[in-house]
Amino acid sequence: MTRAMTLCKYKYFLPTFFLLACVGCSPLLPWTDGVPMHREVSSLPSESGCRIAVLPFLNDSEFPQGGLLVQKVFAAQLLSSGEHLLTPEGDIVKAYQQLHLLPGAAPTLEQLRIVADRVNAPLLLTGIILEMREGRSEHQTINPQLILEVELRDPASGEILWTMFHRRKGTDYNKTMHFGTLHTVTGLCRQMAEEIINLWYEKGFSQCNE
Repeated sequence: MTRAMTLCKYKYFLPTFFLLACVGCSPLLPWTDGVPMHREVSSLPSESGCRIAVLPFLNDSEFPQGGLLVQKVFAAQLLSSGEHLLTPEGDIVKAYQQLHLLPGAAPTLEQLRIVADRVNAPLLLTGIILEMREGRSEHQTINPQLILEVELRDPASGEILWTMFHRRKGTDYNKTMHFGTLHTVTGLCRQMAEEIINLWYEKGFSQCNE
């Protein structure tokens, strides 16, 4: 199966405004100019943001264990940025095993609802990695690149409430942030997770240490 065909298989997870053009089933992903693209489909449940279940990310890239890496980075950033209470990863793994969900498999809305019920989560965080790789800059230094979508979901239905699309490469920060190029996928992922979460706070997402 080609990468374009795989992306089309995951069109369900991508909001309509992200311009997925299926001409020969090839995705047309927008350039965000360094700013995450935010969309609110529906309001978040009241007082839900302090407790979140960060579920395994789908990985449509060729980067090994990319989904696990991004899942752990987002969990760590939520803990450090807002003192959120996270569902233990072991509880999530157990719920997935009970549903016979294999690593990297896309759960259905019903399965998401069941997972939320079994781990008692008032809010779900899911996502998909569209691209993750360690390329090279014009100076032949490592220039990581990452494209992803992150969603906040209703635990009662599994439906998307808020969604964010973001794409960055390490050299972006040499000019915009003035602290130098990021040379690792992990470092780039941490920075992008921070940008996404900070924008959520600006949009009214609960910051639990306030």
